[in-house]
Amino acid sequence: MALSQRQTTDLELWQDWKRTKNPATLEKLLNQLQPLIQSEVNKWGQAVPPAALAAKARLLAVDALDNYNPNMGATIGTHVTSRLRKLSRSVYPYMNVARIPENQQLYYHTYNVAKMTLNDQLGRDPSTDEMADHLGWSPKRVTTFQRAFDRRELVESEGATYDLAEDEGIVDFYHFGLSPLDKPLFEDIIGYRGKPSMTNAQLIKKYSITQGQLSYKKRKFIDDLHRIQKGGH
Repeated sequence: MALSQRQTTDLELWQDWKRTKNPATLEKLLNQLQPLIQSEVNKWGQAVPPAALAAKARLLAVDALDNYNPNMGATIGTHVTSRLRKLSRSVYPYMNVARIPENQQLYYHTYNVAKMTLNDQLGRDPSTDEMADHLGWSPKRVTTFQRAFDRRELVESEGATYDLAEDEGIVDFYHFGLSPLDKPLFEDIIGYRGKPSMTNAQLIKKYSITQGQLSYKKRKFIDDLHRIQKGGH
């Protein structure tokens, strides 16, 4: 697969840094990757002080660069983004996991740890079969759990949630009134009517939008649903 100009520049800087270990080269490469780093920090900024997360993210990015292997097939940006998902471990103690039924909390944690581990190993989101093999679950159970989790927490990373399972009538009403442009995006985010939900990376690629634009849309959907639930218009 041909690399873009940005990806080629990243690779050249990384090769130079690995060869010389020059701090100035590393700093230049980190500056190149700053939009990716900041995007991950922004996801969790409402749960933990952003300055602390930024420092942790920078350390994770350096560690990712140090362990990057171009022969694995992932670009530097993809590899660093995957490693930055470890930020969620810093946020986990602050999350309101009580909203998840007690008998599901262990599975929630187990699933997340497995997904982060495979992300680290593969440099990308794991497939259903890869998750099933790692967890010792059936592929059907992985799919069912993922769908239930996605519907319960429409968007964990935007600092707000909406329990879709308890208000499907409101969700259907809201879905009906969406614009032709927003309707398919909403469906792909929540897995509407049994439709498979999509990851952020898949949504960004499919709709040619930025992470910031996707976060804005997700938050708007949640705010609208809450307003309707409370009787607003």
